[in-house]
Amino acid sequence: MYKINVFTAKLSLSWVQQLEKIKPSFCEFHYHSYTDYEHLYTLIEQHLTAGDGALFSGQIPYFFTQTNFPNMGIPMLYFDISERDFYRALTELFYENKIAMNRIAIDFCYEENDYLGIHEWSMGRQPYLFSQTMNEYASNDIIDKVGNWHIQLHRDNKVDLSFTRIAEMRERLAHQNIPFIAFHPSLHAMQLTLDQLVNQLHLRQLEQNKVVVVHILIPIDKSNIDELEYRQIALYKAILDFKQLYDSTFIVHREASYIAIITTYKQFLMTTNDYTRCQLVDFLDEKLLFPVKIGWGIGNSLIESQNFAKKAATLCSSKETQGYIIENAKEIGPLLYGALLQFDNEKQQCLKKLSAAHDIPLLQLQKIEAVMEKLATTIVNGELLSTHLGITVRSANRILKQLHEKNLAVELPSLTSTTRGRPKKYYQLNLY
Repeated sequence: MYKINVFTAKLSLSWVQQLEKIKPSFCEFHYHSYTDYEHLYTLIEQHLTAGDGALFSGQIPYFFTQTNFPNMGIPMLYFDISERDFYRALTELFYENKIAMNRIAIDFCYEENDYLGIHEWSMGRQPYLFSQTMNEYASNDIIDKVGNWHIQLHRDNKVDLSFTRIAEMRERLAHQNIPFIAFHPSLHAMQLTLDQLVNQLHLRQLEQNKVVVVHILIPIDKSNIDELEYRQIALYKAILDFKQLYDSTFIVHREASYIAIITTYKQFLMTTNDYTRCQLVDFLDEKLLFPVKIGWGIGNSLIESQNFAKKAATLCSSKETQGYIIENAKEIGPLLYGALLQFDNEKQQCLKKLSAAHDIPLLQLQKIEAVMEKLATTIVNGELLSTHLGITVRSANRILKQLHEKNLAVELPSLTSTTRGRPKKYYQLNLY
């Protein structure tokens, strides 16, 4: 059973509730009508994530939600006028009245709905349109903007009639004695939107039930059987504790030097906070006295997910508990203890450009970026970098030297030290 929340202006509730006539047996609708934006914000905050999907009476509440609650992760659609609805109304209007199309103001035709076909009309006969794009409807003062636009066109005697999709516009136009026709989607158009949402819900359910594999490696010398057995038992117990604590849908399989977990994509999203922070990394880092490597594998089959998980585990450091994700050959990570992996599109694009321009592996740059985020500093040395990347100090120094040669790092003056040996070299990284 899908729970679908329907958000609508109170003035539109009557026609929106026609959904009951076409409701599938596997859906239940919960209607939430609002009187103003503040009320809408409260309703969305209370109910949006409690449902499997959401429908909106129009583009205004839909854009309000997209703007104020981004990345909600559930399917959302809004009802709109179809060309069939639009031209049926126009046919009736022109049959009964002699009104020129270029004397009409319309507030619901834009590029995203292909202007409902009116862009194909001959020049000079096109109506006045409020906006060429739906993005205009994302502003909080959209009701006032549209209302003033309609009123000004009539005052300037440029139009004789207004078409509106906005429920709040009826009272404003009527108060100004402006002739208007209020449109709302027909039951046929609502059916098309509902079918589209249901298809998205079906696909999402299939996606969430997809098999995900976790491969957890115990870095240890296999010749030390006693130590290996102790760590394997401790790890197995910690995973069972985690499963019980978070009520996780895990199937746990134990081997000599690793533990495999089979779970669902839905559980994966919950455990990794949508790819950003791994609860399992945090839990095992606190519970275990030794580090482990956690690899998440997401593929199109169980075998492919297993292979991705094994490969992801090998990307982790041997010196601290880390997690990596490989989804359809795409590497994501590292997931570090206490650190939130940020997916900043601007930064990722910058790293890709640096990788191509300087012939540096993108994954290497992403790892360094993750270390900088975790340490909250851009100043590192070879030992620090080697610890967090799970590589030798020599390899870390070679990476820093390479970054310095490519003007992506600045060598800082050597610090004086009372200890013997060569002074440590510090670098200030400048990836951006």
